[in-house]
Amino acid sequence: MADHPALIAVQRGVAVLTMALIATQFFLAGAAAFGATSFDAHKAVGSALVLVVLLAVLVAALVRRFVVHAAVLLGVTVLQLVLGSVGADEPWIGAFHGLNALAVMGVGGTLARKAFAGREPAGGPRPA
Repeated sequence: MADHPALIAVQRGVAVLTMALIATQFFLAGAAAFGATSFDAHKAVGSALVLVVLLAVLVAALVRRFVVHAAVLLGVTVLQLVLGSVGADEPWIGAFHGLNALAVMGVGGTLARKAFAGREPAGGPRPA
């Protein structure tokens, strides 16, 4: 199934959805922090994000592209969920939730860029 065009398209779509959810998370956290809403929507979208990132790992494994990177994204995303949950009772742990959000965004953005850039040949770029 490696390099199957439909699976590559799915991988790209999941990457776009992932980044849209991450941007939504930043917006919802800001809205809740300034009293426009509660953190309930932020929590719900965060849970959905974990499922979408899990799907990203599955698709990466099927297409055999960027599996390790997708797994790292899953790791920092699950850590984000844990930091948010524990941080409700332990504020100093919760402080890392915002910092780790930057890691989630960075790893997710890099994976999205890779998904759209494709794959370099095994030996690197070919001379012209």
